[in-house]
Amino acid sequence: MYRYIWKIKLNNPDDEDKFLAFWEETSAILQTYPGALGTHVNRVRNEIGSLFLVAEWESKESRDAMSNDIHNGDSAKARKWRSYPKSESFGEIIRFAGEEIGSVFPEKVIEK
Repeated sequence: MYRYIWKIKLNNPDDEDKFLAFWEETSAILQTYPGALGTHVNRVRNEIGSLFLVAEWESKESRDAMSNDIHNGDSAKARKWRSYPKSESFGEIIRFAGEEIGSVFPEKVIEK
């Protein structure tokens, strides 16, 4: 699995609902590409107006193929995606692209 992770610090924390609607609409387009496995939004603790955004892909190659199409292609979904404002218009973006190299799960969950 390949995850593409962003952190966004919204210019205006009151725009969170507007940004989440934007994220849902634009993610719906990207999720139609082969290899898309879903997206997640998480609030950053103790940072009002900051969110972690995660897109999961089967592979880096499938994510790169989607990215190439939306930025350079002429498909209907690429044109639709480009008609939206970019995430950067909502605030400062920090990007990270990474590939999972392992997971840690406890063998037994201890209930309190």
